[in-house]
Amino acid sequence: MTQMPGAARCARAMLVAAGTASVVALVPLAMVAATFEPGALGELILAMLFLAAVPLVVLAVASFVLAARFADGGDRVRLGAVVVGWMLVAGSAIAVPAHHGWWGAGVVVGALLTAFSTAERTREWFARPRLASSAHPQGEMA
Repeated sequence: MTQMPGAARCARAMLVAAGTASVVALVPLAMVAATFEPGALGELILAMLFLAAVPLVVLAVASFVLAARFADGGDRVRLGAVVVGWMLVAGSAIAVPAHHGWWGAGVVVGALLTAFSTAERTREWFARPRLASSAHPQGEMA
């Protein structure tokens, strides 16, 4: 198999979309934290903003790294995409009743990402044999 199958390309595009959405969701948190005037509970509120930002940063970094590795990565990249998909499903499902119904889109994207990442053609793509790098002959460490 020399060309990435459609399901794998869709999963890669969803990873980029999830990473971009995480960065966009970080913008209001950063704006609030930057303009926040600490008062009696200032440190507590800033800590809560930081706590809300950490999963978004992890999701954004993981999504972009996995999307970048989709063309040449192995089965761990595919499993990482499945984990990101489940993180999206779980996090967005919790946020739907707590915040806004539009978080349901995250549930759908996460479910589709998981489905595309576990598709048979995608599994075959990540299980294909890799060519040895010419810069590092087999048996030689970088």
